[in-house]
Amino acid sequence: MAASLLLLAGLLGQTACTRDEVASAISTAAVHLEATLEPWSATAVANAQNLTTRPAAAVATVEAQPATTELAATEMPSPTAGSSPTEATDIPAEPPTATPLPTVTVAPSPTIVPSATIAPLPDQVDVSGGVMILIPGGYYQMGATADALAEECAAFREGCQADWFAASEPVHTVLLGSYYIDLHEVTNAAFATFLNEIGPDPLCDGQPCLDEDQSQMTPQDGVYVSRDGSFANPAAGVTWYGAAAFCAWRDARLPSEAEWEKAAAWDAESATARRYPWGDEFDGTAVNFCDASCEEPQANADFDDGFAEVAPVAHFEDGRSPSGLYDMAGNVWEWVGDWFAADYYAQSPAANPTGPATGDERVVRGGSWFDTANFMAATIRFPSAPDNADRTIGFRCAADLP
Repeated sequence: MAASLLLLAGLLGQTACTRDEVASAISTAAVHLEATLEPWSATAVANAQNLTTRPAAAVATVEAQPATTELAATEMPSPTAGSSPTEATDIPAEPPTATPLPTVTVAPSPTIVPSATIAPLPDQVDVSGGVMILIPGGYYQMGATADALAEECAAFREGCQADWFAASEPVHTVLLGSYYIDLHEVTNAAFATFLNEIGPDPLCDGQPCLDEDQSQMTPQDGVYVSRDGSFANPAAGVTWYGAAAFCAWRDARLPSEAEWEKAAAWDAESATARRYPWGDEFDGTAVNFCDASCEEPQANADFDDGFAEVAPVAHFEDGRSPSGLYDMAGNVWEWVGDWFAADYYAQSPAANPTGPATGDERVVRGGSWFDTANFMAATIRFPSAPDNADRTIGFRCAADLP
């Protein structure tokens, strides 16, 4: 997919002769006249020389008189207020007839005509296994303070520490171009199609694409299928290499951290960043986190969504982000394209940041079914080794504009 066109609007106009242009034409004619008349008499030469010394007066006279000569064929502007043209009696009443003055022709400015009309980009596009949503470009606020995230954490669990969240600060302004991003996480069905197309014993950039023990996908007779009808569940147990390879196969890519966070939390209408995709207050009915159905010691008994682990994608309608995306919090952590550096926000570029050039770990965002409520906050970022294929990690794709 390639970049969009820029329209240029043409400005129509005509340019009139300037005083300097006419003066230059008169001076040139006078020099030629002097050379022509020199053999005839000193008087004729003097008259020719008189023209070269009074171009301003000639221009003023032409401006004041009706258009009776070829010079007046092009309309001249009126003298500027406050100017003092030389008296008309100081110059010959008529130009010498031996050599007529040249006609001054002013070419019109070219007209620029738009060559094409750019159609607006669609708000969504269909892709293999789902839909992508347009995220308009612009500025937004990224990140959060570690103290604020630690305070939120303390409302849901014990032992919270600010240094857990130091990588999410400082809050900073980021400028992004427009892009597309998946409406929901990539599903088992879509990822299985990819695996089956790239062949048996698939590798992604020379690395395992997934861990079958952590995934709900399994090969049967050489074909990958979803276990127990889990085709609509997010493709978990996928390595970063597998996620990146799938997106490339689909002519897309993994989103940058900045793209992911804007799509997850930025409310363009109010120009504010939400704490969670749905708002600033936690709502356990809007997200798949470790609630009463979660068979882990950190389970929150105040809510119960009925899912012990992952839920089908796009299940939690009330949990959609300001851009309309599903599961930007919970269900599974999501791989993004960036390498991880804990201090990256303090040095990242202000426009279109894509993370450090190198690193040992990639970034995951968004929390999962295994985590407590505070980890659903859109600004939290954690590192994970790119070959990690945990059952709590999935992904979605992004794409540049066509």
